[in-house]
Amino acid sequence: MKKVILLSLISVCSFISNAQNISQILSGSVADANKYANAYLHPFGEGEIYNLSRGWYSSARVHKFLGFDISVNVQAAQVPVSQQSFQFNNTDYATFKLAGGASSALLPTMMGSGTSNQQINVTNTASYNGHTYNVTTNFTAPSGIADQFKKNISFIPVSVPLPIAQIGIGLFKHTDLKIRYFPTTNFNNVSLGVFGVALQHEFSNYLPFIKKVPFLHLSALAGYSTVTANYYPTFDQSSSVQSSNSVASYNISAYTVQGIASVKFSLLEIYAAVGYNAGNSNINLNGDYVITYNTNLPAPAPSTIPITQHNPIALAFNAGSVTNTYGVRLNLLLLKVYADYTLSKYNGVGIGVSLGIR
Repeated sequence: MKKVILLSLISVCSFISNAQNISQILSGSVADANKYANAYLHPFGEGEIYNLSRGWYSSARVHKFLGFDISVNVQAAQVPVSQQSFQFNNTDYATFKLAGGASSALLPTMMGSGTSNQQINVTNTASYNGHTYNVTTNFTAPSGIADQFKKNISFIPVSVPLPIAQIGIGLFKHTDLKIRYFPTTNFNNVSLGVFGVALQHEFSNYLPFIKKVPFLHLSALAGYSTVTANYYPTFDQSSSVQSSNSVASYNISAYTVQGIASVKFSLLEIYAAVGYNAGNSNINLNGDYVITYNTNLPAPAPSTIPITQHNPIALAFNAGSVTNTYGVRLNLLLLKVYADYTLSKYNGVGIGVSLGIR
């Protein structure tokens, strides 16, 4: 469990911690930078949507009036192998070309292989003080975090994990209110905020045949949640990209509707669900940036030129699919320990613990 939580934090912050490396693509045109960033961040942007829509339940049973639980779980959306790399073609880019003469190559996405030595040459035009210059530079294709994932968690495939904490409380008419909330808080140069709400209603008592099988419970759930994070990077002086107001941010929102069934034995409970998860995520690199280029011109021609586009990277991802979840929970008085597996576009593993009273 310790390793799962550790890697969850690593994955949640991976876009943040790689912001400086990703920023190297700003040396090309804005269109090329967004195209590259879209391919590189795609599995992260989609995977977190599925994570955020999961983890709401571990039973079809709801609490009695004012019964409650506090739970912490980790969701890990498994990244398909096809999403761990992307095809880079020279013909798809106006200002980027592979070094070494190749016309195409498989490059890692953020969730791909942890190393990349592929150099990309940049040929661009830049305007400064009324003059336009032909400029060149190069950068190393950003690496992924798959190797780091495999090193820390070897028992599941490469995944995008997300830790989730929530509370649930019994209200009226066999209904639970579930809340995810963390006020927007600054941690050094990172800010993070979480909000989510769901309702779960058990309708077992409305069905006469359920009285003959009292260990069977049926319910329905609808939920919505969102996560917003901002990172304010400090650029190394040796970097060819610099900014004094850079902000790397992402906002993820997701909703789910689920039909849940569970069977409770003495200490063991088995649950299953079918439903639909969907949402969207926005990933941005905001601010103003200057790039150090090669102009091949003597002074006073500048070598450090600001890019004209304010807030140059703006990406939007949408995802949704039918889901099937199968899980098991161990009920130990006030403590519950559970694990489940979800089949969807991004299959997922979830594990968690909760503490509460019915």
